[in-house]
Amino acid sequence: MTDTPNPRFYDYVTPITVSENDSYDFKATGPKRRAAVYDQRGRLLGDVWTDDRQAAGFTLIDDPEPDMGYVAGRMDRILTDAYKAGIPASKVLDPALYAPDFELRVAS
Repeated sequence: MTDTPNPRFYDYVTPITVSENDSYDFKATGPKRRAAVYDQRGRLLGDVWTDDRQAAGFTLIDDPEPDMGYVAGRMDRILTDAYKAGIPASKVLDPALYAPDFELRVAS
């Protein structure tokens, strides 16, 4: 019998990056500020939130209508693009980020 190992048992492990953070963190590290998001017909869709540090996100309303299914994905894309553009989490409540598709109403 030869001393040559069976190639089936050889795995050349190469570390790879499985995922990297391409958007804001979803765990708030403090109190959150929120702003309501409305569509062009004036319907409440949910709210954008931020901890003003590193976390931000979108929460869809509890009982969305069937045609609101696209909203969560679109809001995720907006937040991801803002993150990649270097916009800090403290600035995600800027209504200009969501116009013209959505209206962000920041409470005074």
